[in-house]
Amino acid sequence: MFDFLKKKIGGFVDKLKKTEEKKAKPPEKKPAPKPAEKEPAPVVKEKKPAKGKAVPKAGKKEPEPVEEKAAPVIEEKPKEPVQEKPEEIEPVEAEPVSETKALPVEEKPFPEPEAPAEEPPPVKEPATEKKPKKRIKLGTVGRIKGFITREVEITEGDVGELLENLELELLESDVELSVAESIREELTEKLIGAKVKKDDLHNYISNSIRETLIHTITNENVFDIVEKIKESEKPVKIMFLGINGAGKTTTIAKVARLLMDNGQRVVFAAADTFRAAAIEQMGIHASRLEVKMIKREYGSDPTSVAYDAVNYARARGIDAVLIDTAGRQDTNISLINEIKKMTRVIEPEIKLYIGESIAGNAIIEQVQTFNREIGLDGVILTKLDCDPKGGTMLSINKTTNVPIIYIGTGQNYEDLEAFRPARIVERIVE
Repeated sequence: MFDFLKKKIGGFVDKLKKTEEKKAKPPEKKPAPKPAEKEPAPVVKEKKPAKGKAVPKAGKKEPEPVEEKAAPVIEEKPKEPVQEKPEEIEPVEAEPVSETKALPVEEKPFPEPEAPAEEPPPVKEPATEKKPKKRIKLGTVGRIKGFITREVEITEGDVGELLENLELELLESDVELSVAESIREELTEKLIGAKVKKDDLHNYISNSIRETLIHTITNENVFDIVEKIKESEKPVKIMFLGINGAGKTTTIAKVARLLMDNGQRVVFAAADTFRAAAIEQMGIHASRLEVKMIKREYGSDPTSVAYDAVNYARARGIDAVLIDTAGRQDTNISLINEIKKMTRVIEPEIKLYIGESIAGNAIIEQVQTFNREIGLDGVILTKLDCDPKGGTMLSINKTTNVPIIYIGTGQNYEDLEAFRPARIVERIVE
């Protein structure tokens, strides 16, 4: 029962809960981008080629002293004997050797520390560090508060899209458009701006949906047939209306069992003289329940059949007369007029529309027409056990203002439940 609608609403609750739980998580994951610190290592390696540049500079210095010393060697040759030349040559050779040795010596690491000292100033490194800081500042103020207080605030950005999707899913569940819109609007008011503890998120969202749905299907005019008959003058005349195939005759039998179980006596009026086998079908139920049935031949005036049943009940002190009528579409004017005639003559205290829960929005139009032309006191929804959507049940009250008083949940006579909004909603929202 309501499996489709249950999944849709359950999905909404889960999605919104996950969205809010993400907000409540501490911002510990964002420091993860700090592995950017590993980048300076490769940056230093890339700048090592700077060493190569320093090497050629040293090389340039070498040729300069060589040329200078070569010049004085040429000048000294004519002035002094050859012996002095080797003396000068020796220091010359020693000098370049010392210079070449100084080049490979590890004295050059001194420029190396200078290079890393120059490397940090590049804009790239601080830029990468500042970016994550900005993100943390923007996203963590609310999250840190939520983490400390274990509380989150539901915003329009969190639920806006989810509520729109929920509205579409309600439409898929046969919920009437105006009703789906009102449900979305009411949930918006309940959820946006609410501050909820993280541990209470699921309950808060589920309860908000429960309250909204209960408000949607609750009608102040709802009543209990048993109590109404006890309080009214006997016999109470109950007229059952609806189209063929909705389970009208079976529902009459269920109501009879309900009244009999509460100590009340009933009589059937087989006033459907139009549909073939309608009288025989009611006769089977009357036999099983041991209830008296008043009938006439097919084609007889249905109002006269109902009138006979009322007189029978008055004469024998019977509490209620259950009147079956021919199934008719709301567009069949002649049959609608026939019902109007019966209403004027019999003056039923209770007029009930019997409709299938699986009929979708079609039942809404039918209820609106019958209520406008004849006047309805309540609706009994049948075949709810076969309805995976449940949208019809959510829509009738808001669109017609006619209360649902009972629901049929099976083929047995006992499968008739009083319509209790809270109990119904519990089946939809887990």
